[in-house]
Amino acid sequence: MSVSKAIILGKRNGVGLDRDAAVLSAVFTLERIETESAKPRNLVAPFSPRYNGDIAVHLERVSPSWWRRKATRHILIPNQERFPRRLIGTLDRIDEVWCKSRHAEEVFRNLGKKVKYIGFSSLDREIPSTNPDYDRFFHLAGSSTMKNTKLLLSLWEKHPEWPTLTLIQHPSNAPEKVPANVNLVAKYMDDQVLKSMQNEHGIHLCPSLSEGWGHYLVEGMSCRAVVLTTDAPPMNEIVDSRRGLLVPFSESEKRHLGTVYRTTPENLERAIKNLLVMPQSEKRELGDSAREWFVHNEAEFYSRFHEALISGTS
Repeated sequence: MSVSKAIILGKRNGVGLDRDAAVLSAVFTLERIETESAKPRNLVAPFSPRYNGDIAVHLERVSPSWWRRKATRHILIPNQERFPRRLIGTLDRIDEVWCKSRHAEEVFRNLGKKVKYIGFSSLDREIPSTNPDYDRFFHLAGSSTMKNTKLLLSLWEKHPEWPTLTLIQHPSNAPEKVPANVNLVAKYMDDQVLKSMQNEHGIHLCPSLSEGWGHYLVEGMSCRAVVLTTDAPPMNEIVDSRRGLLVPFSESEKRHLGTVYRTTPENLERAIKNLLVMPQSEKRELGDSAREWFVHNEAEFYSRFHEALISGTS
C-alpha cells in the first residue's frame, strides 16, 4: 500500500502540539503526501467524508475509536508525560508507536507495543542576518506550567544585579508582579516578533521539569542560542555539554508514563552564574555547535521518518 494521503489527529493548544503538527506537515510535504489536520474530539468531523487517508498520525494520545475506519494505518506519536496510565488500553487501536526520544522508546516498548524511534525536529527559527547577544537572557514559558518559571523568577529577585530576563508567558499563568530586572511579556505576540526575540537573545533558559520533545529548546538551538536545560531525559538527549549547559536534577517523581525532574535553586543559580562569567567566544562556540546539531538532527529525523513510513507499506 502506497501512502498518498495522511491525517494528523490532535488537539490544538497554540504551542507544542501545534508545533508537532507543523513539523509533520512539512515532512509529509517532502514525501509528497497530501495532509489534512483534524481535531479528533470534534464530534462532526469524524463523519465528514473528507477525513479519509491511508495513514493517520495521532498526536500525544490516541483519538476516539470512530477514527479507526478513517485510515488504513494508525500511528501514535506520544508525549509520555501527558499519557495517563488509564489510557494504556487505547494503544490497542494503534498499529505502531513512533517515538520522539529514546526515553519514550523505552517507556512504550516496556508496554509491549510495536515501537519505532524516529526522533523529531522543530521549526527552524533562525534569522541569518541576526547575531545573538550572549549577554541577553530569554525564557519562553508560554502556557506551560512545567518550565520551572517560578524558580527562575525567585533567582532573578534574589539577584537584582543580574541582566534583564525577558519572560514570555501566557496571561493566564503570568504573575501579577515580577522583579525589576524581569521584562514580562504576557499578551498576544505576533510570531515574527517572537522569532526576532528568539534570535536576538543569546541565552535561552529552559530548565524544564518534563518534556515530550522540547520545541523551545530546539528552536533556541536553531537560532544559535546557548540553551540551558535539565540534565534528564529527554532534555539531555537534545542538549549536552558540547552544545549547551545542563543543570543536574535533585529529585524525580512519576507523571503519567513520564517523569518530572526537579533541580535545586542552588544548582540552577550556579549554572546561571557560570553563564555570566563564560567568555563570549565560548558561548558563541556553543551556539554554533547547537545550530550544527539542529541541521544534522533535522536531516536524520527526515531519514528515519521516511524509513518508518515505507516499512509499513507493501
